[in-house]
Amino acid sequence: MYLRRPIILLGDSLTQFGFGEANVAVGWASLLCAAYQRRSDVLNRGFSGYNTKHVLDLVPKLFARTNHEDVMPLFCTVFLGANDAALPGQRQHVPVDVYADNLAKIISSIRETTKTKGKDDFPIIVMTPPPVDSETWMKELGLYDEYDRTNEVARDYGKAAKQVAQEMNCSCLDTWELLEGEDIGTYCKHLSDGLHLSESGNRRVYEGLMALIEKEFPDLAPAKYVDGEYQKEGLQVEESIW
Repeated sequence: MYLRRPIILLGDSLTQFGFGEANVAVGWASLLCAAYQRRSDVLNRGFSGYNTKHVLDLVPKLFARTNHEDVMPLFCTVFLGANDAALPGQRQHVPVDVYADNLAKIISSIRETTKTKGKDDFPIIVMTPPPVDSETWMKELGLYDEYDRTNEVARDYGKAAKQVAQEMNCSCLDTWELLEGEDIGTYCKHLSDGLHLSESGNRRVYEGLMALIEKEFPDLAPAKYVDGEYQKEGLQVEESIW
């Protein structure tokens, strides 16, 4: 089966639900898929409930090139940390230093499997955990006497992710900042249940990701359609245009 050069989205439920879910009709991954139609096959490899420890063992399988005809991905996103940032005592919790180490190992494993060295030959875009509305998420879980996550801890894991991205020569999209994590009155509107993204949150993440690609990797951004024709700059559509 012929595949266009894929875009691989690696992550937890924030990626798995990136094509939408029961109460959210639009996801950031579905918007990305629409933007890259006729250019790339977007492969969603999101795993609800997973933390970096779980994902680390999956990377060799997910990025394996089984024969010489397999095509190199255009780029991949790594959107992890929302579950690692569960508070100590929660079964998903991973200490922040171990999270950072796991994230670096995941990136190294992707580089090793794809036989690439840096973002110039294969961009890996690290996405930080978004803000958390603890009160709303607690009610979603049916908890009334304790939090399992806090916004402050999510921010700290985001800082760790940004540091790893810098050290590993990767780009980084700070979704905590993008969704205005300092202002609960604003960011709560971008969350559907206190943890996962609402439609507006998904749109903001998509727009932030596209802005990053256009700025740092203009050759990988979809060529714009202006006045009845595609511009020469950017990634072109495949096959003849009728």
